[in-house]
Amino acid sequence: MIQALDGIKVLDLCRGYPPAFAAMHMGDFGADVIKVDPVGYVLALPMEAAAQTMSAYTFIDRNKRSIKLNLKSEQGKEVIYKLIKKMDVLVENSRPGTMEKLGIGYDTLKEINPRLVFCAVSGYGQTGPYRDIVGHDANFMAISGALSLIGPKDGPPCWPSNMVADFAGAGLHPLIGILIALQARERTGKGQLVDIAYLDSVFSLISFDATMYMVSGEKRRRGLTPQTGGEPHCSTYLTKDNEYITIQFIETPFWKNFCEAIGRPDLIARQWPKDDADRQEMFKIMRELFLTKTRDEWWEWAKQRQVFFGPVLYIEEAMDDPQLRSRQMIMEKEHPVLGKIKQLGNPLKLSDTPAQFKTYCPMPGEHTDEILGEMGYSVAQIQKLRETKAVE
Repeated sequence: MIQALDGIKVLDLCRGYPPAFAAMHMGDFGADVIKVDPVGYVLALPMEAAAQTMSAYTFIDRNKRSIKLNLKSEQGKEVIYKLIKKMDVLVENSRPGTMEKLGIGYDTLKEINPRLVFCAVSGYGQTGPYRDIVGHDANFMAISGALSLIGPKDGPPCWPSNMVADFAGAGLHPLIGILIALQARERTGKGQLVDIAYLDSVFSLISFDATMYMVSGEKRRRGLTPQTGGEPHCSTYLTKDNEYITIQFIETPFWKNFCEAIGRPDLIARQWPKDDADRQEMFKIMRELFLTKTRDEWWEWAKQRQVFFGPVLYIEEAMDDPQLRSRQMIMEKEHPVLGKIKQLGNPLKLSDTPAQFKTYCPMPGEHTDEILGEMGYSVAQIQKLRETKAVE
C-alpha cells in the first residue's frame, strides 16, 4: 500500500520523547525513520525480558530503525555527514548550541544537504533571553500562563500530567512545522531550520483565553470561566458512586434540552447566574441532582438525549471505550515473544494513505549494520567502526 510519506527519510536525534512523537507520526505514514542512539545506551533495564517489553509498548519509537553512534568521535560524525546526504528531515531536541559544538549544527549540515529540513526542539527556542535555561513540561506550562487556568477556583494549579507542553506542545508542533517546511521545499527546492520551543507551543494553546483577555481586559482565572469549570452549566460534578461527570452547556438550546430532560424548566432562565449568590445556589442544585445517579447511569441517560455530558474515565476504562476502539485508537497486535499486546493508535485518519503499524520500537543499535550497509560501508569498515567505538 502506498503511504503519504513513502520516500521521505528522517533522522531522529531526539533524547526524550516529545519530539520523537513527531518522528513516530512520520514513520506511521511511511517515512523511513532512523533513530540515532548513543553508544552504550540500552533500552529500559539491561535484562532481555524487560527490554523486549519496553520495545513492545514504547509506541513513540515504533516504525523506526536504530543505529548506535558516538557523535563525539570523528568517525561517528563522518557517519552522520554521510547519512545526512540522503535525509529529508532531521529532528533533534538538544539544548541550543549543543549540535553546533558537536559539529552537526544546521549551518554545517545545510552545506552538505541544502534540501534538509532541520527541526530543532528546545525548551525556550534558539533565541531570546531564556535560550540557555533548562526546563520541563510543568515549567513551560507555568510561564505560558496555561497552568494558572487549570484547577479549582480556591485550590492550587493542577498538573495535567505531561499532556500539554510535552505531547501537545513539543510533540505535535514539530510535526506541523516539518510538514509545512517539506511543502515549502516543493516550491523553493530548499530546506530550512524549523525552530520549535516548548514555551511557544504551549502558549499558542491558550489562544482562546489569551484572546478573551485581549478583547475584554478581564483577567482569566481558573475556576471562574466556563472553560475552567466556573459556571454551574460548565463544570465537573460528583456522582452517587463517588465518581465524576462533566457537563458543558455553552449553547442555550442545549441547556434548555437538559433542563427539560431533568424536569426543571424553571432553570432555563438561570443558565448565566445574575450574581455570585445565584451562581452558588445553582451549583448547589446541580450538585444535589448529580448525586442521585451513578456516573455510568448518568452517561447512559445522557447518550439518549441531546446533552453535553462526559463521564470522567480512568485510563484503563478509556482503553475499553467502544468509541475509541471503533476508531482503532487502541490496537492489538501479536508480538513474537509477548503474545497479544496493546498500543495506542494514530489519531490522523487518512482515507487513501492511512497510518500503518509495521514494526515495534527497535532495540538500540538493532539496525546499525543494516543502515551502514545501505550507506555503502563494507563488512570490514563496519567492523573497524565498531572497534573504535564510533558505532555499536
